[in-house]
This record gives sequence, C-alpha cells and structure tokens, in this order.
Amino acid sequence: MTFKRAVEAAPHPVNGSYRPGKQALENKHRHLVECDDSRRLTGSIELDAALVRQRPNDRRWDYGLGYKPAKGRERAIWVEVHSAKTSEVSAVLGKLEWLKIWLNGEAEQLRQLTERAGKDIPYVWIASGKNKIPPNSPQARRLNQSGLRLKNGLALP
Repeated sequence: MTFKRAVEAAPHPVNGSYRPGKQALENKHRHLVECDDSRRLTGSIELDAALVRQRPNDRRWDYGLGYKPAKGRERAIWVEVHSAKTSEVSAVLGKLEWLKIWLNGEAEQLRQLTERAGKDIPYVWIASGKNKIPPNSPQARRLNQSGLRLKNGLALP
C-alpha cells in the first residue's frame, strides 16, 4: 500500500487531498521538512484544511507525509507545526489523541502505514518558533511518554 492509495481510501474529503512531495504543506512550513532524496518524500496531505468544514470544532492535526526509506516499505509520518511552549503541550497532545482516534476509526490504511514506522517515531511536533519547553520539565516528560517528538524541523535521510 502506498501513501497515495491510503489517502485515496480515506473518507471524503480527505480522499481528495493528496499532493505529490511537500506540496500540501503551507509555503511557510515547507522549509521545516527536509529530505536528502526528495523522491523518498512520496506525498503529503493537509489534514487540518481537508477537515475544517466537516469538523470545525475538533482539534485537527496539521499534516500527513508519505515517506519511503532507503530500506523498507513506505510509511506515514504525521507533523504538527505549533508554538512550543509549556502551556501548549496539552493542546498538542489533544491533537495527537484526536489523530490516533481518527486513524483508528476512519483511515485504516493510513493507520497501517503509520504503524510501519516501528522504532522511528511517526508523530512529530515541529516548533513554529523557539522551543520554550525545558528538557527536564513535566511537560517534556509527558511528550516523551506520548511518543510525540518535538523538533525544530524534520530531516529525513
């Protein structure tokens, strides 16, 4: 299963949101995701924009990316671009919970691609500015326990 086909199998309107490479990322966010070999970044969706009309009050996740590593099968990586402050940790963890519920309940094939990441973390919070979450804070510990990784950008090999 490819990322493109998994997106197309998702419910409407997500099924029409696939874009090649990083094209689904807003211009102001594209530079935050880098890939040594751009052909390995197989596609993207802006999940938030796809579902804003259908679910205006939900805590929607920003982006999904298809990624094909040098060895192994294609997988999905989920990226949230958000300010990195201790006061925002609960909000982003709420978005992560929403994403996992959505994947489990409505997007089975995307969920399967997400699980392919294995030891690699498929959920990434990219700081939209300076990271203001101290590494030894209770909020940082909550992030580590959740499986969500906070980064200044996403660099894929």
